Amino acid sequence: MKIEHLQHPTTHQLDQLMTIWLSGNLTAHDFVSADYWRQQAPLVREALQSAELIVGLTDGPEAYILGFIGLQNDYIAGIFICNDAQHQGLGTALLATAQADYHQLQLNVYVANRPAIAFYHYHGFRVIDQASDQATQQSEYTMQWQR
Repeated sequence: MKIEHLQHPTTHQLDQLMTIWLSGNLTAHDFVSADYWRQQAPLVREALQSAELIVGLTDGPEAYILGFIGLQNDYIAGIFICNDAQHQGLGTALLATAQADYHQLQLNVYVANRPAIAFYHYHGFRVIDQASDQATQQSEYTMQWQR
């Protein structure tokens, strides 16, 4: 597995990213309507084209994406890992790459997503605020990491 920065993803790469994104949201956020995630897909696909992406790829000439972290400046829009690659250290490797690139990172995470909160706490993030996501009516934390 290798970690790379990806700029201007191809259509094929966008397809891979979107498959991972949708599957990840449906699995991790089963407390939010599946229709909500499907409706967001066109906007996310567009946003991915201009986001800073750090991807985890399989080795070899036909490398495919196993997971990614999407950033907008120092804001983590999300970390998504395909089901087959979860719990193998890829999320940690992607986050470590982002932490090496930035002095500070921030993100929002649903309070109901306890595994994600534990993951971010483990990697040095702390809760700095709590609010309600207007689109989903879910409570969410704003978490921050600083070097």
